[in-house]
Amino acid sequence: DSINNNPNNESIIMKAFFVSVFVILTSSLSLNSAEQDIKNRQNAMQQVRESVKVLFPMAKGKTEYDDFVAISMLEQMLTAAKPYASYFPEQPEVGVSSEAAETIWTDRSGFEKTLAKFLTDIEVAVLAEPETLEDFKPLFANITSNCQSCHQVYRMK
Repeated sequence: DSINNNPNNESIIMKAFFVSVFVILTSSLSLNSAEQDIKNRQNAMQQVRESVKVLFPMAKGKTEYDDFVAISMLEQMLTAAKPYASYFPEQPEVGVSSEAAETIWTDRSGFEKTLAKFLTDIEVAVLAEPETLEDFKPLFANITSNCQSCHQVYRMK
């Protein structure tokens, strides 16, 4: 009986309770943060895909080349892709389902270099303001080659 009435025991129980609540809340916040990062990545890649869906037929000559549309789509790609690296925390994500390969974390510098090249190639294309299909095709080829090389190494299939 003296154990149940001991004020120190109540204090210990309260501390344990608050520590438990804290652990649950922080792990929940961490999970929510990881889930938000994944959503941000998915949204960014969806915007890139939507731009490519417009640009690819132009590059192949299947739709008429329109320099205004091409530059607008490139600018949208750039806007979507610029914050992309920030959607990956420093440590690997645990407890969430994602297409991100472990190599993003085991080869972080390689991932960041690959992403930087992608961004640079888009910026070069935007700044070039390609007026003709002949000007656009090699710029777009450089951009899309980044997609394949990145997905092969940094994306799980």
